[in-house]
Amino acid sequence: MRAAGQRVLVVDDERAVAATVVRCLEQDGAICVAAYSGTEGMERLAADAFDLVLTDVEMPGRSGLELLAAALAQPEPPAVILMVPAGRGGGGGGEGALVADALGRGADGYLVKPFEPAQLAHEVAVAAELRTLRRAARAGATLAAGPVLTVLGEVVNAFERADPFRAGFSLRTARLAGALGQALGLDGERLVLAARVHDVGMLAVPPTELHTGQGMARPAQHLIRVHPTLGARWVERLGADRAIVAAVAAHHERVDGNGYPGGLRGADTPPLARALGTAAAIAAMCGSRPYRARFEPAAVLDELRAGRDTQFGAAETDAALDVLRRSPALLS
Repeated sequence: MRAAGQRVLVVDDERAVAATVVRCLEQDGAICVAAYSGTEGMERLAADAFDLVLTDVEMPGRSGLELLAAALAQPEPPAVILMVPAGRGGGGGGEGALVADALGRGADGYLVKPFEPAQLAHEVAVAAELRTLRRAARAGATLAAGPVLTVLGEVVNAFERADPFRAGFSLRTARLAGALGQALGLDGERLVLAARVHDVGMLAVPPTELHTGQGMARPAQHLIRVHPTLGARWVERLGADRAIVAAVAAHHERVDGNGYPGGLRGADTPPLARALGTAAAIAAMCGSRPYRARFEPAAVLDELRAGRDTQFGAAETDAALDVLRRSPALLS
């Protein structure tokens, strides 16, 4: 769970929930402090320094979002994980919209109650890695964003390795992006770096949800739709330049305007993002998913041709087809 030695503030007006979280974390070596209202949590946060805060969203007194804002305002901000009761949040998006809003404000993860210890372990591990990278990025002006993003790419790869359906996905995308970028005359170094971290926003989605296909919970469905935006915000906080941030944010857009999250059309999507999206789509087809087997090489080429001028740009499609004809090993 990577909680050993961390000072953790657990805030929840449901004492049983707080006690369960504290017990799980302390079994892993964390040093925990519990608070049972938003007001008490705010007082604890002001009085002591913490590495991690786990807080319910809605409580008597101050809300979890207020705690999040206060935590991020500290000189050495802790990582923050929001705990959201199922169905909470109102509106058409339900708790999914609330979760996405909290992550957009700077939270590092979320848990929908009730949750399993394995889900808690996943979120704590992701939050700990992101906080470590943020601290490294702030360590000094001489530390460039590139090395930090390279480490983030290794973090993404490590989490993907734990999932049999996503293992190697970002590395495969980076290999394809490098070859495609060269063919298109793009900045290959930036494109490969963007490819390594492009799916970091998916770390907000519990791995168990990714294996349920169409039956996944509403928050997970919502987060998949906004994961490019979340990823772009995270890499921007780590010092990524505008070209990489834009590529991460728009890698699921389509030239016909039917992509997400922005519904951008044609040239409104930056060239780096169009190339990254094409590489990521090819990489996804080359791997299996819970609901389908991997595509055979001929089928990948057929999908590229079928998606020309709809999902993919004409230049990106033609370049990809040429690259894959000359280097078929990229489809393995």
